[in-house]
Amino acid sequence: MVYQTLELLWWEAVQKQDDRFMFNRLYLRHWEKLYSIAWNRTKDEAVAKDIVQEVFISFWERRKQIVIRTSVGQYLTGVLKNRLIDYFQSEQVKSRVLDYVLQHMGNIIQESDSSSYLEVEEAFDDELNKMPENMRKSLLLRLENHSVPEIAKQLNLAEQTVNNLHSEASKRLRKKMLHRLRGAAVPMTIFLLHALNDLLINK
Repeated sequence: MVYQTLELLWWEAVQKQDDRFMFNRLYLRHWEKLYSIAWNRTKDEAVAKDIVQEVFISFWERRKQIVIRTSVGQYLTGVLKNRLIDYFQSEQVKSRVLDYVLQHMGNIIQESDSSSYLEVEEAFDDELNKMPENMRKSLLLRLENHSVPEIAKQLNLAEQTVNNLHSEASKRLRKKMLHRLRGAAVPMTIFLLHALNDLLINK
């Protein structure tokens, strides 16, 4: 209890004085526990480290807006759990879209094209992770059959904003993926983009 009170004083210095030294103390205090939770859920060292780093980056960047009503540890654990939910949603959606592509490409994809499949999968995953948070979350929720009003309510956004995010996400994926992929991966990418568009529209 005493330590939690001390941590809140450290946090106050971070929030009000932009104290990086105190932030580093909080980081060192909680990093290992958060990493353990992330690794136990993902079983992937690199993914677990990336997710925990994202938690702390957000913790620093949003320090002026954050309100901690319990303890620093509980707050960080809550943020981590939300990041893990996002990660698994992303993995499920990625799998769903790519499976949809494979089912509709017929003879275009042969076993010899497995390297192209992996290349497209990596590019899709990479571009998804580069999206702004609201865009990525909105896209994932839409692909999980949530309606635009439901997404707007969950993310506290206007419905038109959600529609704009979906449109921008599709444009971004089309531009970035077609730019970075070459050769045999191009037809699969085109099919993926069409499939993604179908999944966004046909709800």
